[in-house]
Amino acid sequence: MQFLEDDWKQFQVFQGLKVDDTPKPTAIPKAEPQPLQQTEKERDDTIKELVVPKIHKSKKSPGDLKEKEETSQFQTKKQTKKTDALSINVDFYEAPISLPDESSLKISLKGKPNNESVAEYWKKISNAKFESTLQKAESYKKSLALNDWGYCTLLYNIGKVINKGNGAEACLFTWFMLNKSGYDAKIGYSNNQVYLLLPSKDDIFGAPYFTIDNKRFYVMSFDGKEPNLGSMYTYEGDYPDANKIISLNMNTLPALGGDVPKQVKFSYNGTNYTVKYTYNKNIVNFLNTYPHTSYPIYFNTPLMNESYASLVEQLKPILTGKTKSEALNILLRFVQTAFEYKTDQQQFGKEKCLFAEETLYYPYCDCEDRSVIFAYLVKKLLGLEVIGLDYPGHIATAVKIDNVPGDYVMVNGKKYLICDPTYINANIGMSMPRYKNVKPEIVQISQK
Repeated sequence: MQFLEDDWKQFQVFQGLKVDDTPKPTAIPKAEPQPLQQTEKERDDTIKELVVPKIHKSKKSPGDLKEKEETSQFQTKKQTKKTDALSINVDFYEAPISLPDESSLKISLKGKPNNESVAEYWKKISNAKFESTLQKAESYKKSLALNDWGYCTLLYNIGKVINKGNGAEACLFTWFMLNKSGYDAKIGYSNNQVYLLLPSKDDIFGAPYFTIDNKRFYVMSFDGKEPNLGSMYTYEGDYPDANKIISLNMNTLPALGGDVPKQVKFSYNGTNYTVKYTYNKNIVNFLNTYPHTSYPIYFNTPLMNESYASLVEQLKPILTGKTKSEALNILLRFVQTAFEYKTDQQQFGKEKCLFAEETLYYPYCDCEDRSVIFAYLVKKLLGLEVIGLDYPGHIATAVKIDNVPGDYVMVNGKKYLICDPTYINANIGMSMPRYKNVKPEIVQISQK
C-alpha cells in the first residue's frame, strides 16, 4: 500500500484528443454508371472459387436462435438455483460467468472518495480472498478470447454484480484486479465521483486525460459516455510489477454467441441482388462501449467468423467466374449501395467509427465505416493488398491491382488504384471529385 501513501495531487484534465473535425458531406455525390475498363491480360485472370469458411458450431435458424436463447436462460436460472450458495453469476453479453461467491470482496467506499478512503478500500480488498476470483476472471479472459479492453469490461461487470450495481465500487474493484493482473492502472476522483485511469498503447479520442511522467492516463468510461472534467486527484506512485499497458488491438473478436439475420439489396450492371447475412448482436453491444481509437485498429479488426461466412456464402455465386477487377467493382458497388449513408453526427450525435461487424447492424454508416468493411472483404475474399486513404473530412481506400486504368496513389513504389466505397456508382479507379487533387495520409492495413 506504500504506493498510495504518497501525496495525492490535483491534475489538470484535458478534454480529450480530437479526431479530424473537417465537416463530412451530409449528401454524397453519385457518379454516372460507366462500363468497367479491363485489359485483355486482366480478362484472363478470373476467380475460380471462393471458399466458404467452415463454422464448427451448428447453424441455427432465427426460430432456433430464439429457442436456444430461451433454453440458455432457463438453464442459467436452473443452474443458479443449484449454485447460489457457492457462486455468483455474471451475464457478460449473454455469456454466463460463474465465480466463487466471496462475500469479503463486497467492500463499500467509506464516505466521500479521497486518498484516505481509497487507501482504506485497497487495504480491505487486499485482505479479502480475491485470488480465486482473479484466477477465474483471467481464465474467462482466455476462454472468451478477450483483448485488454474486453478484460477491463469483464472485471467491471463482475465488480458491478459483487457491489450490487454500485459504479464507483465497481471501478475500484476493476482498478485493484487490473493491478493484480499486472496492468498499469490508477484510480482518481473528482466531484465526489470515482474514475478508472488507464494508459494505452493506442490513441483514445474524446476521453479526458492527463499526463504523469510523460505517460498519458485516460479517464475511462464503460457506458460509452465521455465525462466532462476540469481537474482530478490521483497519486503518482505505481503498484509494483503492474507495468502492462492496455492495447486496443483486436486480432479476434470475443467468443460470444448471438447471431441475428439481416438482408440488404444492391444492383450491379442492371442486375438486382439480395444478400442475406448474420451479425452478432452481443458483439455489437460490446463494441458500443469501445473507446474511440485510431483508424488502423478498425481496419485490422475482423468480422465474426459466422458473419463473414454468411457473406461469403451469398457473394460466392455473384463473384465466381469474374475477373478480379470486376469482382472488386462488384464489392465496391455492394458497399456503396447496400448500406445507407448518414454521418456520425446525424446518426449518433458524435463521431463514432464503426467496426465492420457494427456496419452490418446499424441502419446507416459513413465513409470510414464503409471503407473499413470494404477493405476487409477485399483482402479476405480477393486476396488483394489494400490501404486506407485519410483525406480531410473523408476516408476512402486504394487497392493494389495491376493492368487496370484509373486514379491511383503510389506508396513505397507500389501503385494502388483508388476505390471509394462512399462515391455512389463510382467504379474502381474513380476518385470523388472534391478529393481528386488532394493528397491523403496513408492508413496501413495488415494483409493477414
